[in-house]
Amino acid sequence: MSMWKETATESLKITAPVANPKPVTEDELRAILDRLEATRDLFRENRELRGVLSRREGEAQALRTRNAELEEIMRQLAPALLSMATTMGLAAKNERAGGRNEA
Repeated sequence: MSMWKETATESLKITAPVANPKPVTEDELRAILDRLEATRDLFRENRELRGVLSRREGEAQALRTRNAELEEIMRQLAPALLSMATTMGLAAKNERAGGRNEA
């Protein structure tokens, strides 16, 4: 007999001394079966939720990777965008000044 079975048997003897065992009534049996069914449903829902969570984790990781790629693209483009914005700002300022070249 395994150690677990021995421990389980001993704990049953210690914690459940029954002098006069009564048969289980039909209502009690129905209640036990209802609880077992509810427990089975909870385990099934738990398994389904773990599957959904796993898929969401994969999607989140893909989004983090894509975000990092986009940030890198923006870092590479930032100097060119700043240069264009500066040029456009100077052109607009020059245009407002009536075409005069301000240095």
